[in-house]
Amino acid sequence: MESPVGVPQPVQARAEATVAVVIEATIKAIEAGGEASVRIDDILNETGISKGSLYHHFGGREGLIAAARVTQFSRFVAEDAKNLRETLTKTTTLDEYIAATSALVELNESAERVGARHNRLSVIASSYGRPELRESLALQQHSHTETIADAVRYGQKMGWIRNDIDARAVAVFVQGYNLARVLLDLDTEPVKTTDWDHVVRVALGAFFVTSR
Repeated sequence: MESPVGVPQPVQARAEATVAVVIEATIKAIEAGGEASVRIDDILNETGISKGSLYHHFGGREGLIAAARVTQFSRFVAEDAKNLRETLTKTTTLDEYIAATSALVELNESAERVGARHNRLSVIASSYGRPELRESLALQQHSHTETIADAVRYGQKMGWIRNDIDARAVAVFVQGYNLARVLLDLDTEPVKTTDWDHVVRVALGAFFVTSR
């Protein structure tokens, strides 16, 4: 599998395996205690690689964390892209497209997605003040937005989605309402899930040529 932009891509398979093991150990540390918990000596002890090898591939602690963050982000958006590819663009009728959209809404609102939303925002926040990391994330984000936009364009081509709205703008909106769930998770008196789902469905319904 091709590594995300911003992650070391060694030529030799052995070196590639080393990079993968180190990144996994770093992600594990970040998810357990944040970036502050990432210590080079701990990573070396857990993975068994030499300090020279780690610095050769990552340049140091900052480069290691950046590579781990890019990998995290890539996994989040890749999962979403896979769901979109396997559902929306394979529908053949308006009813199927609407049903697939509804299924994606339910998936994104599920409890299993809470961690993914928080982690994605954490990765984005960590890119501030890190121009190289931010550039790598931007490339991943652009690709993800285009994937969603392609699904919207498919709906427009089939005559189901309004043509007077920009597909990429819709793609950003869809990601926005998904990430906005973090605010519900944080609130001491969160909006009811049923109320939130209704608002989302009403908003998405406005994109369709035929309202349901």
